[in-house]
Amino acid sequence: MGFSKKQHLQQNIDALRIAFKLEKEKRQATVGERLLMMQYSGFGGLKFVLNPIANEIDINHWRKTEHDLFPITQELHQLLKENSEDEKQYRRYVDSMKSSVLTAFYTPPQVIDVISATLRESGLNIDKFLEPSAGIGSFVQSFSENQQSVTAYEKDLLTGKILKQLYPESNIRISGFEEISEKEQNSYDVIASNIPFGDTSVFDLSYSRSKDNAKVQAARSIHNYFFLKGADCTSSN
Repeated sequence: MGFSKKQHLQQNIDALRIAFKLEKEKRQATVGERLLMMQYSGFGGLKFVLNPIANEIDINHWRKTEHDLFPITQELHQLLKENSEDEKQYRRYVDSMKSSVLTAFYTPPQVIDVISATLRESGLNIDKFLEPSAGIGSFVQSFSENQQSVTAYEKDLLTGKILKQLYPESNIRISGFEEISEKEQNSYDVIASNIPFGDTSVFDLSYSRSKDNAKVQAARSIHNYFFLKGADCTSSN
């Protein structure tokens, strides 16, 4: 069975609706709500969600093969508007989606479980775990068993909402990995993630203005930046 854009978007909408509801009611998710939120898959491969949807005639600007996705995309934007304090916040949600459509692809949990199991079987003591690009937290879930401290970064605002509701006991930061403090360097036992890849540069003055040429070069491509920044945050003990 191929990738169903409509199914993935509907699951995303259902998950976001729950996350917004939990925020308003200031409570943790039930088992059923948590299972539904775990169906969230981000907006990678769903570029059409950025198409115009304000008026019914906007469908004329869509590809004919995606016309059936017009109503559900309207539903998504309506949900975002209803849960935004103002137009500015709504635009921030849309801009966040725009930044994620090319990079938000998640790793199968089975792959992650093998990685975490292998590290544990090697005898590695994992007291502090860091996930620099968490998505909905598959790495967090796999590595959080018996962990003392789990920290996760997720830059996408909507995905971050899901992540925060799924793992309220973890230190979830809805911001970019570049915002990690310098005092956290050399402090994590394991850093694991499905990092974003591409030629996108990262705004991190500690790298772009560094005297270390490797850091300057790394800041020019997001995957190299994540690799090197992750290494800086790994404990040498």
